[in-house]
Amino acid sequence: MGLVKEITVESAKLYVWHITESLLELEIGLELSTASQMRLAKMKAENHQKAFLAVRQILRQLNFADCDLCYDKNGRPSLCTGEYISISHSFDYAIVAISAQNIGVDVELIRDKIIRLSGKFCNERELALAPVPLEDKKMYLTEIWSVKEALFKMCNSRSLSFAQDMEVHVEQKQAKIKQDDFQKQLHYHTFRLGNYVFVVSY
Repeated sequence: MGLVKEITVESAKLYVWHITESLLELEIGLELSTASQMRLAKMKAENHQKAFLAVRQILRQLNFADCDLCYDKNGRPSLCTGEYISISHSFDYAIVAISAQNIGVDVELIRDKIIRLSGKFCNERELALAPVPLEDKKMYLTEIWSVKEALFKMCNSRSLSFAQDMEVHVEQKQAKIKQDDFQKQLHYHTFRLGNYVFVVSY
């Protein structure tokens, strides 16, 4: 299907791709660098391969070549233009955000298992505020998980604890990172497509 949504949030542009194509279709028009070809070859799951190619197709439509996208030692992406970029994918969707400021994105499929895993990424306050109806609870917990994933992508530290160092205030659409003497308040925006939750933090 290709690019299905383009959204502007603050200074960021978000591009959403609905992955319905075959691998061969997603390869059309792409010129992958040697490094990207090696990364793709190591991916065993077809949905990961498709997401990888869908991201490159988004960049291609924005007139970026594959070699314009680089990764640091922590796997954090950057663009040759100096702009910030954040990437996420989940099953049928891939999303790319580009901004002049630091930004993080995440997309998650709403699933039952989020309830079972919630104690690993939520603090006591977040758990206490969870709605009782099952569907509302899954949505609430998926939003918190997705926000924290987006925040994690914005930070250079790989040691952040989702439960201890991050806190999400769903009603205010705000989040906080606090680790040792470092503290930062951030805002985020959410939207849904079908059973998927999309988050952009800035």
